[in-house]
Amino acid sequence: MDKLPPLTLPKVEFNREFQFTDADFERIRKLIYKEAGISLNATKKDMVYGRLVRRIRELKLPGFAQYVDLLESVQGRREFEQFVNALTTNLTFFFREEHHFPLLAEHLKKRAAAGATEINIWCAASSTGEEPYSLAMTAMETLHGTGPKVAIVATDLDTLVLETGRKGIYPADKVARLPAGHASKYFDKLADGSYQAKAQLRNMITFSRLNLIEAQWSVHKQFDAIFCRNVMIYFDRDTQFTILKRFAPLLRPDGLLFVGHSENFYFAAEYFRLRGKTVYEHAPKGGNQPKAGELAKGRG
Repeated sequence: MDKLPPLTLPKVEFNREFQFTDADFERIRKLIYKEAGISLNATKKDMVYGRLVRRIRELKLPGFAQYVDLLESVQGRREFEQFVNALTTNLTFFFREEHHFPLLAEHLKKRAAAGATEINIWCAASSTGEEPYSLAMTAMETLHGTGPKVAIVATDLDTLVLETGRKGIYPADKVARLPAGHASKYFDKLADGSYQAKAQLRNMITFSRLNLIEAQWSVHKQFDAIFCRNVMIYFDRDTQFTILKRFAPLLRPDGLLFVGHSENFYFAAEYFRLRGKTVYEHAPKGGNQPKAGELAKGRG
C-alpha cells in the first residue's frame, strides 16, 4: 500500500477561496491511498477541493497545506475520520443493479431447500443502507419470514452513512423507486413525509465500520453471499487482488460474490470464476487457474 505511482497534474489555475497547490493535492492523494486504499488521479483535484474546503472553513484554517499538516499530526487523528468521510463516494439506491436480486433469491431458495438454519450475507460497501435493505427485502419476499434466519452484516468506511443506515430513514423520492407494494409493506411513513424501514428489516441488519484495506477485519464467519459492489473501482489492481484473496475463505464453498457493473476480476481466476453477469463463485481447486506468469501480468 506504499507504492503509489507518480502523478502528472495539468497546470491549470482557478480563482479559489483557498490556495490548493499540486503539492497539497499530492499529499492528500498519498494520505487517502494509505488510509483507505483509494487511488485518486489528476482529474479528481477539483473534486477533492470541493469536498475538503468545507472542513477548512469549519476548522478556521488558512489553507490546504495547514489542513494536511493537521492530518499528519497526532492531534489530527480525530479529524481523519471527517477527512475520509468527505472523500468517499456514496452513490446508491434501492435495488441498484437489479439483475443481482433474482440470482440472490434463487441462491436463498437453494440454501433453504438444503436445510440451512441460518443464511449470512455480507454487504461490504453498504453506504447509506439502501443496498442491505434491498437484500433484506429480497430475503423476506423469497423466504416469507419462514425457514432459515437471515442475518446481514453491513459495513462501510464512512461512519456518517452507517448512521443513516442504522436509522433506516429515507426521503419519499428514494422510497418511490421501490417495486410496487414494497413501500407500504416494508416502510412506515413518518410525520415529516420521510419513510423508515420497519423493525423486521432493521433487525436483520447489523451496521458497523470496516476498512477493507486494514490488516484485521471484524468479520470472521463464512457467508452465503458477499456483496462488494462499485467500491473496488477505487482501488488499484494489487489492492483488489489482496481483498479478493481475503474474501475467498469468508465465502462458503457454494457461496456467491456479487460485484459492480464495471468491475472485472479475471486476474484473480485462482480464487473466483465468473458465474453470471458480475457474479462470481469459487474457482475449483486445481482448475481455472491462470498459466504461469499470467496472474502477475494481470496484476500489473
